[in-house]
Amino acid sequence: MRLCKWLLVSLTLVAVCGAAFAHASPYRFEGAERVVAFGDVHGAYDELVALLRGVGVLDSDGRWQGGRTHLVSTGDLIHRGDNDRQVLELLMRLEREAAAAGGAVHVLLGNHEVMTLSGDLRYVSEGSYASFGGRDARRAAFAPDGDFGSWLLQKPFAVVVKDTLFTHGGVSRLLEGLSLDEMNEQARADLVRVVSALHALHAAGESGGDGFGAVRASADPTVQAALRGLPYHPDGLLWYRGSSLCHPYTEGRVAAAVLEQVGARRVAVGHTVTPGRSITSRLDGRVYRMDTGMNTRAYGGRPTALVIDANGVSAYDLERGSVPVDAEPNRVWDRPHGLSDAEIESFLRDGEIVQVEELGEGVTRPLRLTLTHGGRTLRALYKSEDTNPEMGRGRWSRQAENADRFVYDYTAYRLDRIIGLEMVPVSVLRELDGKPGVVTVWLEGAFNENRRQERQLEFDGHCELSPQYDLMNVFDILVHNVDRNLGNIMYDADWQVWLIDHSRAFKTARGVPAALARDSIVVTPEMADALALVTPASLQELDPYLHPRQIQALLSRARELRRR
Repeated sequence: MRLCKWLLVSLTLVAVCGAAFAHASPYRFEGAERVVAFGDVHGAYDELVALLRGVGVLDSDGRWQGGRTHLVSTGDLIHRGDNDRQVLELLMRLEREAAAAGGAVHVLLGNHEVMTLSGDLRYVSEGSYASFGGRDARRAAFAPDGDFGSWLLQKPFAVVVKDTLFTHGGVSRLLEGLSLDEMNEQARADLVRVVSALHALHAAGESGGDGFGAVRASADPTVQAALRGLPYHPDGLLWYRGSSLCHPYTEGRVAAAVLEQVGARRVAVGHTVTPGRSITSRLDGRVYRMDTGMNTRAYGGRPTALVIDANGVSAYDLERGSVPVDAEPNRVWDRPHGLSDAEIESFLRDGEIVQVEELGEGVTRPLRLTLTHGGRTLRALYKSEDTNPEMGRGRWSRQAENADRFVYDYTAYRLDRIIGLEMVPVSVLRELDGKPGVVTVWLEGAFNENRRQERQLEFDGHCELSPQYDLMNVFDILVHNVDRNLGNIMYDADWQVWLIDHSRAFKTARGVPAALARDSIVVTPEMADALALVTPASLQELDPYLHPRQIQALLSRARELRRR
């Protein structure tokens, strides 16, 4: 009866609170003078305590001393680590202490809280079970009438504090058109529906252990609908990684639309660990990434917090103190040895070539090189084909128009970086055995579209292919590439598209290459802004590699694309 009563009250609350939200949203907090936020603790109790002391919201006894500060957790307090119970108890206590001091603690649900509430316990550690006194005791604690379950089930999925939207995963097109209140109401209704089904199965002895598998097998259409809702959908608030990983020229407009509709300047998220284990920003400061792998055993990261106050936005790092938030490159990928583009260029240019392999692929007969530099190893592709090596800045000829030149691969890389696309792998010009050529970083684990079709590989990435193809098509029009084919569309291990082999590009024709004539060409506002960077001044660095007619053709095509 107690369970049924709780479920009835919860569902009623979800149904009626929409009218109340029309007057004042319980998810918006405008008056915060200082905001401290963190993500993804995953049971790392000692690290969290050290961080909160360092940032000044805990005293030496572990009590609240943050005054009117608003402290925000974007979820994933639990799972993976052994001390998730201590983490929850700390936040529950600080919630009361902060309120008494005029501050606030906002605990948001992450995907791992929802997993536990829904009976998915794959990531619970043995140490966590032991801290609760066993599996049954832990399950009871997270039941709707348990100490932790009843507390978590009242927590929001997204809040706006000051001028920042906080949520766990990210903001996708799934949220477009929803107000802040509607996001929370819909997500809570779906969560309650699934929790209801789970505990009905427990009560009937049909849960099959922890139960989430049994819930997913439910024949109840309302349960199945809930499992497609915001708490469980891969593009929902808790699971979406596009805000953290996908290209700004496709994600920017989505983030901007959601932020506008909820009245926020930026969104701060966790869920996806940053490559450098430090807080970063992307999408022109619209997105701040806070998952720095606080559980060092699981992620090799460090405790950090985002701080928003009168001085602006900064990060607090236990090792370095208060530091600026670095903006990420446009492309998030598994960089070799964590090197920047400039560092990869230096490696390719100066590294010692210790191995040369014939690949036996392609008409240009490329070679694969293995280079060493500073105790590190890197592989690269070398091409030297040039059917018009004498092309200068004089009269343009048909031979020049149809040339196949290795230098165009390097030119495509430089142009790609001018417009911030970052879809062409890092390349440099370098001689091999006295013969000039282009050396391009090897994308380890990558495969081309031809191989994908041969092996019938199913897409398994976080960034949709269609928007990436749109960017590819715009770039191919810009450089008038007539040789895009199944062999030079590459995918890395994360299914991000990479563009190689531009040795037959940079024609002087205007308009669209014949291969793209029937395609719908999408130029996003961000891509249009990037094309505005194609100017006579910016293209001066390409003068040694292109004829003036090619430069003028580039400028003309950039203008035409911006008008689309």
